[in-house]
Amino acid sequence: MRRLILGLQWVVFHAGVIVSAPVVLGAALQLSPTQTAALMQLSFFITGLGSLLQYLVGHNLSLLEGVAPPWWGAFIGLAIVGTASGKSIEVIRTDIEGGMILAGFLLAILGFAGIIQKLGKYVTPRITGIMLFLFGVQVGGVGIKSLVTNGGMELLLGGLALLFILFLLFRKEVFLSQSAILLGVLVGWAAYLALGVSKKPTLEMNPVLSLPPLFLWGKPTFDLGTVFSLCVLGLLLVLNVVGSIKAMENALGKEVPIRSYDRGLSVTGLTCGIAGITGGIGTIPMAISAGLVSVTGRETPKAFLTASILYMVFGLVVPLGTLLSSIPLSLAGTVLLVSVSSLLAFGVRGMTAEPLGKRESLIVGLGLLTGIGILYLPAELWRGVPFWARGFVSNGVIMGTILTILLEHVIISKKVIVGH
Repeated sequence: MRRLILGLQWVVFHAGVIVSAPVVLGAALQLSPTQTAALMQLSFFITGLGSLLQYLVGHNLSLLEGVAPPWWGAFIGLAIVGTASGKSIEVIRTDIEGGMILAGFLLAILGFAGIIQKLGKYVTPRITGIMLFLFGVQVGGVGIKSLVTNGGMELLLGGLALLFILFLLFRKEVFLSQSAILLGVLVGWAAYLALGVSKKPTLEMNPVLSLPPLFLWGKPTFDLGTVFSLCVLGLLLVLNVVGSIKAMENALGKEVPIRSYDRGLSVTGLTCGIAGITGGIGTIPMAISAGLVSVTGRETPKAFLTASILYMVFGLVVPLGTLLSSIPLSLAGTVLLVSVSSLLAFGVRGMTAEPLGKRESLIVGLGLLTGIGILYLPAELWRGVPFWARGFVSNGVIMGTILTILLEHVIISKKVIVGH
């Protein structure tokens, strides 16, 4: 029973990010309510399957392999540009399937080739710290938006739920502190329902089971621009894999073998390929999992494996998936804020791992300002950017990290400074 409760906490902790993806993407891809529901079920299943594979044959960490904003953000960009150029939305969907299959294959090959072992030495603690801090700002922005844009009553209840979670986290009773997030969500959700702020979930019983489809949107097509865009994005998300595993290292207080990074990358590629074959959304290891481990004070592998299986069950059993997707967005935003706090702390720790001299201060400052600035630029600004580049150029985490790497190793590297 204890394992089930802790497993449910893992599910609830990450639900906000996973549930929001099909809703946002459904509008961009012009999906019907039935199609959006199918994408929701598929997102749960892929998240559970990818997480299970990661623990068994990948990085072997309690790090959720979840459907990721960089991927579905790129899908939205491809849909906007494609429809504007006269391409039918049906063809755009199958282009995305084909692009995800090849991008997943590319990442799997790079992992098998040991790309991170070869290049990992260039990812310094300062680079990782800036990446994690930007992750935190990005996800925290989603949490704040979910909390404040759904009316005053939801803001009030979300704030009270946050206070209740914080109260439980610092209780001496181990069970209460470790289950604080799940208990906070359950009590908060009950308050939403009791006050009529949230509608009672409607559980569809027909059908009860829904197996993952093969090519949900039709036979995959391979458009050169779409394939190039998604493969380039996949290459940049290698940094995300490194950053997420580094975050878990910080949470656990121990070093993860470098070979685990490459195994994790291979499984991420495999899961993205499965997403392409089924018509789902690509995944990455979610750094906020480290936030849960840090907040609750311990890693619980059995609970994580239980959560992975539960996600797959939610993806197969329609009423359960519908129930999970009914969590109020403002309540999900509250949970995100709790997790992001630890992520930001990990980032600060990495950025200050060595004294901040003039060079180091410039690297940290320019990397953060660039990443945060891009994160908060209006989406309309990117309409003039070629569609193949929009998915990563508009991603503040990726661009801030890339600039940091260039500053660290090229523009104002220690060798350059000494040479002058």
